Amino acid sequence: MTFKSPVSTVRFGLTFASIILSLFAAQLPVFAEDQLTLKLPDNRVVTGTLVTMEPFNQQDAWEAYSSPKGVELGIEDGVYRMFTMNEGYVWGLNDEQHDNVIVEAEITPMSADASDNAFGVMCRADESNNGDGYYFMIKGDGYYSISVGVGNAIKPLVEWQPSKAIHAGIDKNRVRVMCADDNLALYVNDELMIETQDTTYSRGYTGLSIAAAPNSSSDVAFDNVAIYRVSGF
Repeated sequence: MTFKSPVSTVRFGLTFASIILSLFAAQLPVFAEDQLTLKLPDNRVVTGTLVTMEPFNQQDAWEAYSSPKGVELGIEDGVYRMFTMNEGYVWGLNDEQHDNVIVEAEITPMSADASDNAFGVMCRADESNNGDGYYFMIKGDGYYSISVGVGNAIKPLVEWQPSKAIHAGIDKNRVRVMCADDNLALYVNDELMIETQDTTYSRGYTGLSIAAAPNSSSDVAFDNVAIYRVSGF
């Protein structure tokens, strides 16, 4: 399935109407480790030091937006909720730039058509809201990909591929991404999906992203986002 990045995509602003999310409210906070170590396929070891742990318990912890065109981003009942009823990508960024990072997030699709839509994490995203950056996405039907956004286009670096490690349907997945020098790696539920290389971007913001397929909507909850600074790569 091919997704496109709509030129008119907008984000950030007002919060949307509160809906009780008992699934998340009943969970205890998750605290990330101060140090995280990853082993790559060529036996290189990457070490990350925790710089941000975001459980979304403050309303201003991440950027918010509400659009009459059917895009809603904001913190709701302890999670970051992203909704779109439009085909294409939508993203929300944090407020600190990084170069070499590891980013983790717990991601749970909330819509019945989750298998048709994509959701994931961004690194080295551009602050100007034009979609630039790296997208590490999974789908509710068990597929994953890595793409790069340049201008108004989002192009695949790794085409959609299936993995049994991805929990399908309305189920939580833990996504971990690494952006270190020109190396990009995607892990899902502690299993390495793919590693690739690209030199388009070297620095930017951490982001969360969703993408809706044609004639569908996407509603996704993000929680416990951890950002690690990579050293010694």
